[in-house]
Amino acid sequence: MKFDYDIFIEILCRLPIETLLRFRCLSKRCCSFIDSPDFINLHLNRSIKTSTNRSLIIDEIKPEGSIFAVDLDSSDRCPVELHRPHKPFAARTVYDYITVATAENVYYDIIAKERIVRPRKFSSDVFGSCNGLLAMYNGNGMSLWNPSTKKHQILPKFWSHDECNVYDRITVGFGYDSINNDYKVIMMFQHKGMSLHFIKNPKIRVMVYSLKGNSSTRIKDLNDYFLPYNGYSVPVSGSLHWVVSNQEKRVDNVILAFDLGNEKFCELPKPHSNGYEVYCLRVAELRGSLAISCSCMGTAVEVWVMKEYGITESWTKLFRIYYEQLGISDLSTSYLKPLCYSKTGDEVLLDDQYGVYSVLYDLEQKSAKRVTIFRSPPEPESEIPVKISANICVRSLVPVNFNSGIGGSSSELQSKKRKGKST
Repeated sequence: MKFDYDIFIEILCRLPIETLLRFRCLSKRCCSFIDSPDFINLHLNRSIKTSTNRSLIIDEIKPEGSIFAVDLDSSDRCPVELHRPHKPFAARTVYDYITVATAENVYYDIIAKERIVRPRKFSSDVFGSCNGLLAMYNGNGMSLWNPSTKKHQILPKFWSHDECNVYDRITVGFGYDSINNDYKVIMMFQHKGMSLHFIKNPKIRVMVYSLKGNSSTRIKDLNDYFLPYNGYSVPVSGSLHWVVSNQEKRVDNVILAFDLGNEKFCELPKPHSNGYEVYCLRVAELRGSLAISCSCMGTAVEVWVMKEYGITESWTKLFRIYYEQLGISDLSTSYLKPLCYSKTGDEVLLDDQYGVYSVLYDLEQKSAKRVTIFRSPPEPESEIPVKISANICVRSLVPVNFNSGIGGSSSELQSKKRKGKST
């Protein structure tokens, strides 16, 4: 009987990650094939195309908080606690950490003898998700973690502690550079002093870390923008996106994009409704397209999708949700954000910025309802996290380093000398 290699590959591509990891033990040949860059990419691309192998990563926003995963392919929404590769980013003793309150009542953890900080209140350890990899804080640094393979890699400290202080605004991002076959972490610092409004044209220092080259570069400073607190990015079409303020234009809801390929910033156009620009609250990703949630006079939220990246006319309003219909009095200040489509594509799951409310919108019935993201754990003493951060993570075999040559040849994996040092 002739063995059909193509059918074998198709079968493997349909298997979940847990099964593939077990199949690695069958033989050296099977293990080598499953670990090959070609198969890893085939499996990943199929998962993205079919909206399968997706997990909702839920991070408790509290000291010693846990991280849970909810299988979006399963009807059982019970959370499974993940074993962190390191301790959560939280203070353990007063000798190691100090808590400082700024004028805006935002709290920071300061590491003794090191002044690099990150916002803690309403902030998550996980600050990025791309191709199955989670970028997250770990103690006093950062790491990449694949929760499916349980592999992680600690990133070198590519920022300077001496140049940062407790009042800085720090914005981070993580994404994949398909042009250079590289994963990159971006970190932006804006010195605030006691009040950002007392500083004219505050510069933003930008550091970019390349996983492939294991190197960092400080690119040209960014001017005329105010960074948000707890500003985590959204990767779409090879760029990272944030909602920022433009000081020069006196606009508070600018969509700022950073191209991971050429490492340059640009502003993206916003949609127009009834002749007026919409007020963008949060950016998101829906099936590979950039999406935004917009405020409607504090009474409703609209979700728009950019069908063709960078084209203003391609903005399409997906739906509008009235807060009053949901019976949530304080939802108007919570800034709903779309998380993902359902597997069938007829529903959209949203959450608010504090992780308190979850909403499911039915595109066919044009109706919305509050939902519980996951069922309660079976143990009565278990507690559902109240404040959470939610990220969509596709389950994949993507390695956390480039030793395997994923997605490119050995020559492509050599680091390249980059220019663009700022003064």
